[in-house]
Amino acid sequence: MKIVIVGAGIACVSAIKAIRLYDKYSEIAVYGEEPHYPYKRIRLTKDLADGIQEKNLLIEQQSWYEENRVSIYRDARVERIDPAYHKLILSDGTKVEYTALLLANGASNSVLPIKGIDKKEVFTLRNLRDAKEILEQAGKSQKVLVIGGGILGLEVAWSLVRLGKKVTVVEALPALMPKQLDRTAASILQKIVESHGVVVQTGCQIKEITGDDTVNGFITDQGTHQSCDMVIHSTGIQPNIELVKDSGILTRQGILVDERMQTNFSDIYAAGDVAEYRGLVAGLWSIAAHQGEIAGSNIAGQDRVCEVPVAATVMNAFRFSLFSIGELDDSAADCCISGKEEGDRYQKILFKEGKITGALFMGSIRELPSIRKSMEQKCSFPEVYKRDMQPSEFMTLLKEKQAKKELQPVGAASKAVYR
Repeated sequence: MKIVIVGAGIACVSAIKAIRLYDKYSEIAVYGEEPHYPYKRIRLTKDLADGIQEKNLLIEQQSWYEENRVSIYRDARVERIDPAYHKLILSDGTKVEYTALLLANGASNSVLPIKGIDKKEVFTLRNLRDAKEILEQAGKSQKVLVIGGGILGLEVAWSLVRLGKKVTVVEALPALMPKQLDRTAASILQKIVESHGVVVQTGCQIKEITGDDTVNGFITDQGTHQSCDMVIHSTGIQPNIELVKDSGILTRQGILVDERMQTNFSDIYAAGDVAEYRGLVAGLWSIAAHQGEIAGSNIAGQDRVCEVPVAATVMNAFRFSLFSIGELDDSAADCCISGKEEGDRYQKILFKEGKITGALFMGSIRELPSIRKSMEQKCSFPEVYKRDMQPSEFMTLLKEKQAKKELQPVGAASKAVYR
């Protein structure tokens, strides 16, 4: 059996580990476009100010692949897939046969239709090469515009502040981190970001990046013209589905997969940022890892299904920590506990039918493991409906129950089930 994986990220590595758990001998070949062994892309925005050291980013060392009999072909671009003949065609014309194929070739950063976005001092951060080019340009620039006020844009902004740059963050929606925070949390975060000298403009769009030979500023949809000499944009992702065009593999936003991470071809799987499962391209590291594990297990002959993990967003930037997990729409909950403490601390926990459906903590992330565990187990907390409770009181209750092992998944008759 020859297993071929296209793409060299966390979904790929997770799939290899799952395959080797059940299958020690099948041939595994990985084709990745970059000249590097699989590395932690999630660290790029976080580590930018400290300098990018490839050896510190590797998911596994080179020796690990050798020990697990995995052939990694770097700088190898797959141009086309021929499912009828079970073959890949590389950019140099080489044909590669497979028995099972995993598409884990990720996504690219979205590029907004902004005049001037193709100028040479305009960057996006998706891979190691991008990071190195950004650091090189940052050494020459003083005023940087960051387009996008999501977590990645803010982590980049914090790195630039640490590098001594003057930074402006522009977010089209009315608040920072609009997918993860409510209005109260977003307001707290904006004040913290601004306290470090960053100019934040929300509800505002960039219409043009100005300059002839080099970037010298930007114009917003409100008509203001401000100066900058470097631009970094972070405004979402687009799955890399061009590879499967005209192959017969079904796509919408991403490559369509079922609960086994299988496409409409029984020997072809997809996982990670390129995959669309239940109408969603998650774009999250933890979900890519889980999907890779499921795909790898099934390639190795198992029958596992993808149970969408409870994904959390964690930010440690601007000397401040926060996490957001689950669904934070008040209208979807039947109970909400929230409270604002001294300084910038704010907590919110949402429930439906006794179960935690979402949580948001500003100023601390130490509560995340307990919250996540109870959400994964779908544990019930009838106490929150019986009396008014502050978030700190609920966390005390939760930890006491976990310490006494009193928490039960909803509908369980005996001990809790852990995944």
